[in-house]
Amino acid sequence: MSIGVLQMNNATAASRRNESFPTFYWTPVQEGWILSAYFFGYILTQFPGGILAQRFGGKWVFGVGVAMTALLTVLIPLAAMRNVWLLVSVRVLQGAFEGVSFPAMHVIWSHWAPPKERSILTAIAYSGSLGLAWFVLWAFVMYNSPSVHPWISAEEKHYIESCIGAVDKESMEPTPWLKIITSPHVWAIAVAHFCYNWAEYTLLTCMPTYLADIDILQGTNAVVFNGVFSAVPYLVLMVVALLSGPLADFLRTFFSTTAVRKMFTTIAFTASGGFLLLCSYFGTSIIRAVSLLSLTVGVGGFAVAGFYTNHLDIAPRYAGVLMALTNTAGTLPGIVGPLVAKAIALPPSAPKGSAEYIATYRSEWSEVFLLCVEIYMFGALIYLILGSGKKQPWADRMAIRKRFIN
Repeated sequence: MSIGVLQMNNATAASRRNESFPTFYWTPVQEGWILSAYFFGYILTQFPGGILAQRFGGKWVFGVGVAMTALLTVLIPLAAMRNVWLLVSVRVLQGAFEGVSFPAMHVIWSHWAPPKERSILTAIAYSGSLGLAWFVLWAFVMYNSPSVHPWISAEEKHYIESCIGAVDKESMEPTPWLKIITSPHVWAIAVAHFCYNWAEYTLLTCMPTYLADIDILQGTNAVVFNGVFSAVPYLVLMVVALLSGPLADFLRTFFSTTAVRKMFTTIAFTASGGFLLLCSYFGTSIIRAVSLLSLTVGVGGFAVAGFYTNHLDIAPRYAGVLMALTNTAGTLPGIVGPLVAKAIALPPSAPKGSAEYIATYRSEWSEVFLLCVEIYMFGALIYLILGSGKKQPWADRMAIRKRFIN
């Protein structure tokens, strides 16, 4: 969406636009609302998504969420041509339907992912979906748990349920909300989620603007190249995330789950912060900028096998609720981060394209990146101190049953 805004808005792209595209006259405030609207919807459905998936199963909660998000994506151009606030409304709805996805996904993995395979399965799930076409396949082949799947072999069903236990909704005890919100290990994940997403969402929404502002893309095809170069870091992220899963599961045969989760989270945060710091000083050419941003975003993929999977370690029975809680914290940067970046990286007063104009913009974007680096380091420190890979007593089925009996 950030590329679309950059291309379509007359206020920001008049000199770079392909004139065959529709022209809009959005103010900076309206542009900010368009980019942030998604996250307003997204944050509202975290808890409803987790609770609904835990109560009724994740299949339809997740599937309908993805399908409706894809459908609303198709409607964005029509909404934009009608009215800017209709576009904002569609973006809010998009975020609302997408918001149920991650909590529902964690509920599904709490039924399907044996402990030794959690990292790789979560990494595959986080690598992406295929929208409406994917939904049709999902509706026919996906089931909420092994116990209700009609095609699963008895051997595989026994293997999965013997590893993680049956977690059917009929046997679910009340959610221990007080234990969850007072758990330091849950707070470790929540803080890590917030800190990781601050840089993630800042770059996701602002990277095309950054590449345009520092004036390292020239010519009539600048917007096209901007879109291509802005996508490269996320291709690297997908590859790293997919590789991090099996690597983490392999390392767990030698190290504790706690050690592996902390290792991967620390690598993701410190390496991403280091590459972003380098970009703030040395990203003065398109090759250096895209390379350093690709490394920044890409090594962040190690977090998928770190704190992202950690919900399933400490409380598989309540993984959906935990994901809703920590992803709510992780969504706040999507609302605040881009606004802070826009407030810091203000248009210089110097003539556009002049050496002073470019130098001022680069200095301002360096401040944006340095803030992201500081938040990365804070998140890594908190997770190192408070993080854990051990199942918590309040999430242990046998311990709960004994407590109820006594």
